[in-house]
Amino acid sequence: MMAWTSTDFTLTCEASGVDHDVSVVTPFRYDSMEAAPLILCTDGAWTAGTVRDATRIMSMSGEAPEALVASLSFTDDTMSAYLRSRARWFCPTEWVPPEVTGVKGIQASDTGKALIYLAFIRDQVLPRLHNDVRISETWLVGHSFSGLFGLRALFAEPTLFDKYLLASPSIWWHDRVMLDLEADYAATHDDLAASVFLTAGEEEDLLEGFNMCGNVVDMAERLQGRGYPGLDVAHVILPAESHSSTIGAAVSRGIRHLFAE
Repeated sequence: MMAWTSTDFTLTCEASGVDHDVSVVTPFRYDSMEAAPLILCTDGAWTAGTVRDATRIMSMSGEAPEALVASLSFTDDTMSAYLRSRARWFCPTEWVPPEVTGVKGIQASDTGKALIYLAFIRDQVLPRLHNDVRISETWLVGHSFSGLFGLRALFAEPTLFDKYLLASPSIWWHDRVMLDLEADYAATHDDLAASVFLTAGEEEDLLEGFNMCGNVVDMAERLQGRGYPGLDVAHVILPAESHSSTIGAAVSRGIRHLFAE
């Protein structure tokens, strides 16, 4: 029987004391490869299965890399707690999101810890993965709040990842504060060495007050307008996709685009 090797472990953030589940799946030919791209799926419970299956299938047709897929997930035992963890660790500022997002029972001071989470990835997650597997380059995948986190990572630690696949990033968070953080980065930097693929689903604009598609276009156009020599940024509005359904389409389009560069 054909099998892909999976390694699972729990990693405790030294700064917060919070446990995180990590799962790493190696490509089928990994033993014969010198190294492979690592695709790190923050929000692993949301995205890792789709990314894993897409790379397995599309790598056979040369449309995706034979990749190591790592899932990084919270360990909450209820969905309501998991949603609060997403707001707490993925979002860049202290703010209470609308309850329509599913995040309930949270105060502003509970949120805005993205830089702590990013330091956990930089100082603990990636060193552990580099020790355990042979990595040629690193990708970050995120959706919604974790897509917003991907943008925070891009402007805070631009060399930490080589490629970013960010589906429906929640740029609306806290009056579009991520656009301010982008401007802060631009004010002190003349380059941004990364490949970035942004998407939103066309039907997400049915969600009043979030402007998902417009925000993705605004962010992409801002980045393109900076003229950074090391940056490749592309964006796609996916027809007939909602906030939930867009994950599969975004992963398929994003992996193919980033792999073809």
